[in-house]
Amino acid sequence: MLTIILICTFIAQSLGQSNQLEDSLKVVLSQTTNDSIRMTLYNELRKATYYNEPEVSKNYTQEYLKVAERNRDSFHIALCSYYLGNADLTLGNYQEALPNYLKAANYFENSDDPGRLSSVYNGIAAAYEKHGIDSLSLMYFTKSYEISEEQEDGKRMGIALNNISNIYRNRGDLVTAIEYLERSREILSEPAFAKYYIPISINLANGYSDYERPQKAKEIFLNTLPRIDTTADIFHYATLLRGLGGVYTQEGDKRRGLRYYERAYDAFRAHGFADEKLETMPFLIDAYYENDQTRKGMNLFYEYSEAKDSIFNSEKEKSLTEALQKYEAEKKDKALLEQALTIEKNARQKNRILFGLISAIMFAIILYFFFRKRLQYQKTIAEQNASLQLQKITELQQKNKLLALSSMIEGQEAERLRIAKDLHDSLGGLLSSVKAHFVSIQKEIQQLAKLNLTERTNELIDEACIEVRRISHNMMPHALSISGLKGAVEDMAENLREEGYKVTLEMSDLPEIENTKKVMIYRLMQEVISNIRKHANAKTILLQLLPYDNKLNLIIEDNGDGFDYVKALEKDGLGIKSINSRAEFLDGNIEWDSKPGDGTSISINIPL
Repeated sequence: MLTIILICTFIAQSLGQSNQLEDSLKVVLSQTTNDSIRMTLYNELRKATYYNEPEVSKNYTQEYLKVAERNRDSFHIALCSYYLGNADLTLGNYQEALPNYLKAANYFENSDDPGRLSSVYNGIAAAYEKHGIDSLSLMYFTKSYEISEEQEDGKRMGIALNNISNIYRNRGDLVTAIEYLERSREILSEPAFAKYYIPISINLANGYSDYERPQKAKEIFLNTLPRIDTTADIFHYATLLRGLGGVYTQEGDKRRGLRYYERAYDAFRAHGFADEKLETMPFLIDAYYENDQTRKGMNLFYEYSEAKDSIFNSEKEKSLTEALQKYEAEKKDKALLEQALTIEKNARQKNRILFGLISAIMFAIILYFFFRKRLQYQKTIAEQNASLQLQKITELQQKNKLLALSSMIEGQEAERLRIAKDLHDSLGGLLSSVKAHFVSIQKEIQQLAKLNLTERTNELIDEACIEVRRISHNMMPHALSISGLKGAVEDMAENLREEGYKVTLEMSDLPEIENTKKVMIYRLMQEVISNIRKHANAKTILLQLLPYDNKLNLIIEDNGDGFDYVKALEKDGLGIKSINSRAEFLDGNIEWDSKPGDGTSISINIPL
């Protein structure tokens, strides 16, 4: 993957071109008719947009090529072909990249420009690497290195070493790959090669990550990050973020790993790096599942499957005749074909026989890789479909459980409401009548006062009335039916203060909430507060109930003893399970943050 980064770096002399510069160049371009100046301006526009808008950069390159072809300028035609190869490689159009590189190579092999020839060989090697033909890729990377070594060109030597390391990395030989990368990084550590140092460092860090040395990889990533212009060099920045996501995941910090994967994916998607976005998707899908965000993982998995289907169908529709024609273009490079197929270089008199043999072998290679990839893809799709079916079954089971839970809860709430009314209206009124009759009897029977029984009996009746009101309030708070959820929560906070807790309540105007959901939110808060009373030994409590982005954000924090959430779940704690079940019923996303001796924080996002 980072081979592409380094191919791109060859031609990116100005990484941080601003929109203001681009606009200025376009103004000058509209005012000149001189083709030489126009080609220069198109080239500058190509460079200014290369890393942030690769598709736009390709369009500028195509306009550049039109001017060069109109003037029959062979040098600039070859240069534009090389730039188009780089653009297609960045955009993931590998089939289109190779013919452009070969066209450029045909010119520069016959010119006295070894530096550009080394760069073109680098591009050809990268295209073969993407086609999965490692032997040809290694051969061209080696040729690029040998040319650079003869010219004592340190920059291209370092880049070629990096690209050679990628071949060994693809083959699973990580030790050799890292050795080449260390040599490359040492050569490119000079200040003059600063902009090439960044992609080499990213590649080296990824190598250590694959070698299961995450601490070393993280050290390189974090040292490289300050060197990147995060607004102009989106490609390298997003690539580094993805690498950091992998490192933190290896270290066990799955939540931080997910955040970095999301940032990398959003950057690739927003700036048109389709191939890198697709390459990031499997890491992000795994991160969602590991962080219990199953729904996001499933949605992204469906999107990824559709994208892979689209790519496969596009390749399938291309006929074998088309593929053969593209490889026929390679026959112009006699040296490549003679080395690749180990044919005698001095057999020029047998060119027709050689060309026929080469065509047959290349055709066979195409068929082999085509059908092998097709079989692999069909196997992968079958496994994915089986996994999707299992997930759908699990999801339907969960929905059925939630429907049953919903019916049960609605029944419970209706029964609580009936009991609360009976307690308040019947038993409460009856006790009040008993007390009134008792007072009347007291006035007539003075002797009872001497026995001190009336005062104690009054106290017991008062306590009974208070207890009836308390039970009725807990089963169906008066404030919830009169003042809504806001009033009920305010009553809850006031009751906690009366119990001696220091309570901070933060609550803005709440939107309209359906009655069942409103009751369930209140019961959920009751359950959490009950756990705090029983187990936390807390002195302060924070209650937050704030609407945000069509969601209701509920946060409850205390400064109590805290606990180990995982161990509490293993012990089958009913309180935690009840809270989680209520949050799941509300389609809410709940997060627990608690450590022994460090209090507890519960955050629940409830869609409205």
